[in-house]
Amino acid sequence: MSSNAAPTRSALTVRAALAALALALTACSTNPPSTARTEVEPIGLFPMAHYDQDVDHWIDPASSSYDTPFLSPAEQRAHWDAFLARYFGTNERDPSPWNPAFIAKRLYGRGGADIVDLQLRRIGSYDNAGKSSRAIGYGQNFRPQTSRWLDDIERNMNLQQFGQAPRYTPTARAIATDALLVRELPTMDPSFYSHRLAGQGYPFDNLQISSVRPGTPLYVLGQSADGAWDYVQTPDVQGWVASNGVAFVDDAFISTWSHRGSNGWAVVTAASTPVRDDSATFRFNATAGTLLPLAQTQSAASNQLLAALVPVRDIDGHAVIREARLPNTVAARAPISATPRHLAMLMKSLIGRPYGWGNMNFYNDCSSELQSIFAAFGVWLPRHSSSQMSAGDMTDLSSDSPAQRLDFLVSNGKPMRTLIYIGGHVMLYLGNTMRDGHTVPLVYQDIWGMRPADNSRRAVIGGSVIFPLLLTIPEDPSLESLAATRIFQVSVLGMPSGAAPPASEENPAS
Repeated sequence: MSSNAAPTRSALTVRAALAALALALTACSTNPPSTARTEVEPIGLFPMAHYDQDVDHWIDPASSSYDTPFLSPAEQRAHWDAFLARYFGTNERDPSPWNPAFIAKRLYGRGGADIVDLQLRRIGSYDNAGKSSRAIGYGQNFRPQTSRWLDDIERNMNLQQFGQAPRYTPTARAIATDALLVRELPTMDPSFYSHRLAGQGYPFDNLQISSVRPGTPLYVLGQSADGAWDYVQTPDVQGWVASNGVAFVDDAFISTWSHRGSNGWAVVTAASTPVRDDSATFRFNATAGTLLPLAQTQSAASNQLLAALVPVRDIDGHAVIREARLPNTVAARAPISATPRHLAMLMKSLIGRPYGWGNMNFYNDCSSELQSIFAAFGVWLPRHSSSQMSAGDMTDLSSDSPAQRLDFLVSNGKPMRTLIYIGGHVMLYLGNTMRDGHTVPLVYQDIWGMRPADNSRRAVIGGSVIFPLLLTIPEDPSLESLAATRIFQVSVLGMPSGAAPPASEENPAS
């Protein structure tokens, strides 16, 4: 592809649009059916009254194992090393945005063609021409997105730039100076499938990929024509972020920021906390799992405060370092020990918060909820729910019956370090409980809702909850058991299996 000509969508879309128009005109001339079909309401609320959400009830502070780690010190140290390598590693296999070897080989291995191809696929996926009614994208006004809307975004993406810098550039290294939403295209306009489809419409904005915590290393691959957006590689995903939350870094900054001993880091353990620097200037809201270097001036802080470094964007768009004091009620030295006590602390901070598809409004979905929790333990989990199975020793139970799956978990599950993937959704196994005289697995999950077998509606929970895995749902037996999905895999965290390249194309799961 020529580097001096911006690629555009295929002219086939024009013919597809004409074909769709002809089909629509034909449909308009067809007599409506004589009998109206009764539609099922796609959204209802699931009754949670009989499901105790008191964390202390399920993770007992009086238990003799309350302070016994569920990951050994050796396992946790290996995970912590792998976590830091993903952020700051310099080996070729380390997918750090600050790693020249990774950027040169993995991102520019085809001279930028991979990046261009991904942009074109993303643009094409939001072109409504020729699509079925189920695949049409709608805006916040309930109207289909127009070709003008998409054309304006495509022009702003300046696609030709991605073929003009097909090699690693040190000056493109950057850091997040704010919490950032990661978008598939450079726009905050949402794109929803029809709200009449179960599990679609608000809040499932298909353009929303993920979020970036403050202090996260970035590599800037390109910038929108209007300058409002940067296209970045994060340690997890690739996408567009608001440029006013990105600051460029140099070798001196990186050395100060990343060259820390094993006890040289603070991690945020609260769901979200405001961070002000020592001049009392508000800098950002830090979400759970935010990793910040400890300052060298710890002696100046009281026992109740941690002195941490925070990145700040200066007037020229470069990063400078300030200090902030974080109360020990919202942050701790990283990594914290992987004990039931600390898991309970994190769950108490996060439980009951609203569900956020792709981190919409900086809330968590299923996979980012587990990411946030395990980041405090120094365990990096992939952003996509299916990929999180690669973090441990996986057993595929998809061919087993629902009853066999539950029996396997009851007998073989390792509490607090067993992840369960059921196709588009992931959960954390906490242990077993009694329900109606039967021993059943207990899980923690950030879930949108449950569905019947015909997928016609959702019984919405809409947040993070503690929930038993049951063969039938007593409040509504027509709902499908979470143990009866087509895919059912469990993965037990132990020693890390090694870093893998970050996903760049998949949206997070629900």
